[in-house]
Parts: sequence; C-alpha cells; structure tokens
Amino acid sequence: MFDTQIIIITFFVSFFGMLILKFAEEKMKLSKEVLKFILIIALISSIYNALAGMSMIFDWTDPLSKASPEQMGRAAARRGGGFILLLISFWPYILTAYGSIMSWLYFKLLSLTQYK
Repeated sequence: MFDTQIIIITFFVSFFGMLILKFAEEKMKLSKEVLKFILIIALISSIYNALAGMSMIFDWTDPLSKASPEQMGRAAARRGGGFILLLISFWPYILTAYGSIMSWLYFKLLSLTQYK
C-alpha cells in the first residue's frame, strides 16, 4: 500500500522541512502564503510517514529474521553495524513515532502562522 520510494522521499521532506522553512523565512524573506505552503507539504509528508509506519507494524516482516546468528554477529562486528541492525529491526516503530511527532510539530507551527 505504501511505496518504499515515496516513504523515503517523505521522510527526507519532513526531516529537512525545518531547515528549508528556516532558510526560506530568514534568508529568502518569502511571504506568509509560501511559508504556509511549505508547512502544509511537510505536514502531509509527516502524516504519510506516520501512517506508513503504522501499516508496517501490522504487516511488516523483519528482513533479518532469516539471518543466522553467525551472519548477525559478523554484521554487528563491523563499524556501526550493530546500530544499523537495531534500526532495521525497529524501523516501523521509529517511522511511526517520528511521523507522529513531526506531524504534531508542523501542525502547531501551521496553527501559529494562522494567527500572525
């Protein structure tokens, strides 16, 4: 249901949305309407991430479940390999939490710009 490429794009849009918003506001001096548009795009991306993460929680199979303990140990022994394995194992939960937090944050920013 949720495409991998779109999840990657929306993750980076919501991740770098704050930097883009700050740059657009301070350096480029864009109008409020353009800033609201950027906020709406970032909010939609974050909501998509939260929904994709929730979907993955229920029907996602861990790609590392078929790996032998020896393969897992070899991968974890490499520099940063253990951290990467941990991220892969808990990716749906990380994506859901990240998408929810960023959605709330972008929604609050959007509601603040409505009253200014």
